[in-house]
Amino acid sequence: MRKITELLVLLCLLMGVVTINSCKKEDALPTLTTNNATNVTISSVTSGGKITNTGGADVTARGVCWSTSRNPVISGSHTTDGKGSGEFTSAITGLTANTLYYIRAYATNSVGTAYGNEVSVTTSELVVPTLATTAVSAISFNTAASGGNISTDGGAAVTARGICWSTTASPTVDLVTKTSDGTGTGTFTSNLTDLLPETTYYVRAYATNSVGTGYGSEVSFTTSALTAPTLTTVVASSITLTSAVSGGTITSNGGADITVKGVCWSTTADPTTALATKTTNGTGSDNFTSNITGLVAGTLYHVRAYATNSIGTSYGDDITFTTTPVGAATVTTTAVTAIGLNTAVSGGTITDDGGGNITEKGVVWSTTADPTVALTTKTSNGTGTATYTSNITGLLPGTLYHVRAYATNSSGTAYGADLTFTTNAVGEPVLTTAAVTSIAQTTAVSGGNITSDGGASITEKGVVWSTTTNPTIALTTKTSDGTGTGGYVSNITGLLPGTQYHVRAFATNSVGTAYGNEVIFTTTSILVPTLTTTAASAITQTTASSGGVISSNGGGSITEKGVVWSTTANPTVLLTTKTSDGTGNTTFTSSITGLLPGTLYHIRSYATNSTGTGYGSGLNIYHRCCTRSYSYNHSSQWNNPDSSCLRWSNLI
Repeated sequence: MRKITELLVLLCLLMGVVTINSCKKEDALPTLTTNNATNVTISSVTSGGKITNTGGADVTARGVCWSTSRNPVISGSHTTDGKGSGEFTSAITGLTANTLYYIRAYATNSVGTAYGNEVSVTTSELVVPTLATTAVSAISFNTAASGGNISTDGGAAVTARGICWSTTASPTVDLVTKTSDGTGTGTFTSNLTDLLPETTYYVRAYATNSVGTGYGSEVSFTTSALTAPTLTTVVASSITLTSAVSGGTITSNGGADITVKGVCWSTTADPTTALATKTTNGTGSDNFTSNITGLVAGTLYHVRAYATNSIGTSYGDDITFTTTPVGAATVTTTAVTAIGLNTAVSGGTITDDGGGNITEKGVVWSTTADPTVALTTKTSNGTGTATYTSNITGLLPGTLYHVRAYATNSSGTAYGADLTFTTNAVGEPVLTTAAVTSIAQTTAVSGGNITSDGGASITEKGVVWSTTTNPTIALTTKTSDGTGTGGYVSNITGLLPGTQYHVRAFATNSVGTAYGNEVIFTTTSILVPTLTTTAASAITQTTASSGGVISSNGGGSITEKGVVWSTTANPTVLLTTKTSDGTGNTTFTSSITGLLPGTLYHIRSYATNSTGTGYGSGLNIYHRCCTRSYSYNHSSQWNNPDSSCLRWSNLI
């Protein structure tokens, strides 16, 4: 009996387990709590929630909702803060200052939306800005500098800021004596102007928002008193026989405008403005330069700077200088250059005018040593100490000459060293042929450099060329590139492609024609164009887009370009399935039409010049024949077994 009872109990337990396992628990609303509000400002707070139970179904939306009424719901203002369980943070913005709000967290699953407990918060109240006044600096008799630092805007934008000042305490923005220094918080600098000398002022920084105006602490200061100017005398420079340069440096205007300034001088110490020997160099506190004129050579002078304001006239220190005595000039003869048959070039450099004005300068020459200005064979190259160049003319070919530079002042004429040179005898020009560059099928560039005209003028120059060695100007294949010596460039035209040429520079004077070294070059041959095929795009069942990029026209004009296609590899322009996309070596786009769905095509771009047709790289395209799309991976396996419905392109 006992065994039967145990068997019955065991059977009941097994049936209970089966019954329990066969029951399915139904989903419910999520369970969550609302976080207290933090980071409270005039227009925003931070809250959030914690989802402790999803209710058996995924939470698809969560956040907080808020209102000025109790029990806010998601049909009103709310945030969206992702999905899933756990804790989340919500930023609530766009609130009104000093207002009570009610907040609840929410969570939504397939059953519906559940809400957490309700919390409340009141946004901050607007107040006037908080700021400090900057200490007053740069105080003068009528100006100073201050400013402020706005630490908080009081919850509303600062629309005006600056400083206000008065001779009485607690100045406000109602006064006209104020600055306007922009908007916003932070540090700003203000300049006080139009102040009175020796006067005490009171200053406060201010900042205005929609609530009103806040002020910084009050700062007081006293402007400076007026005095006579303070200045120093500039050391005399540029001293000549009759002039010098001095001036003054004004370190303070004494608080009043300077109405006149300059320097005064005399042969006795401490000159004053009572003398007629003075300069007047304008007004204001700027440093100034004074030109002292009418002096006597070799004389000691005293000079002082002066400046006058409403208080009086002040003087700088007494500076002395001595004017220079007149002496002979110092001149050097420039080396003789550009020597020809009957001309040459020399000149002179005057390193010292001797203290007197240079009234004449030039060079003098002769076939005997140490020529002087008593000769008529000289140049006259103006006055002054500037370096000068002299053209010597009327010479005899193959003759030895002596030349000297000269410079004349009131003390007399000084000479440079005696230099000798020999004029050239007449001969043929000397020249070289320039390397050939810019070689093309029918053109090239050469030229020459004539280092000597042989003593006579170059009447013609250029290059001559031929397919045989040592071409001469008896040929018509030459250029004519003007006259004169020096380097020149010649454009060679009318050549044949792929041909070897010989070229020589030539130059002609009255003696004859001379030639430069022979240079050999070969013109370039015309090649077929070089290009690449553009990857196929816009592939449909019957059309596609391709094209080409021409990297070289091979040296000949592109007369036709396009793409050609076929169901067999390496199609050519002999096929009719091609496009014709104009001429020239620009990039082009081709529209391919008349294709069959689900068919593999081979495409090549082509370009044709006088040599033939060049082709770009081959391209395979496969058109889709249905509305489904599939991708192709790197192991060459389609990601869907239905390979009859594909489109792809691949360069080969």
